[in-house]
Amino acid sequence: MEEVKSILYPIALTDISKRVAPYVVTLAKQLDAKVHLIHVLRRFDWFVDTYVSDPPKPDFKRIASDFEGQVLKQAHQKLESFVKKYLKDVQVADAKVVSGTHYKQILNYVDTAGIDLIIMGRGNTIQKVVFGSVAEKVSRLSSVPVMLVKST
Repeated sequence: MEEVKSILYPIALTDISKRVAPYVVTLAKQLDAKVHLIHVLRRFDWFVDTYVSDPPKPDFKRIASDFEGQVLKQAHQKLESFVKKYLKDVQVADAKVVSGTHYKQILNYVDTAGIDLIIMGRGNTIQKVVFGSVAEKVSRLSSVPVMLVKST
């Protein structure tokens, strides 16, 4: 087995996050590994980025951009609180909130940060049907091992 010194925890900041955290803490301690966290939000302008020759009033693109900024700020605060509560016993190397396509942002982070292992939760059946499975895409496309924790 290769040495694991950096673990990526793509955190959903939902109920499953509390279930995944103990696995991250246990493995990080046992392997003396640093933990990286990433929370990915879908870009809001994706929903309104359609060419319209006569833009509607109000300016939905500006509203979406402002809303995205507020959501990013709140997500970062929630992530900081989560780290203090559930990951206080491990060394957190990085904790960031980004926007984009979930699996692409996660895989990009793996490559740029030199991650050795990904630990993430799997959504429930309804989430998979509606949104697709980020965990499935990450585990299929990742260049590093992926540990999946079931939601229930």
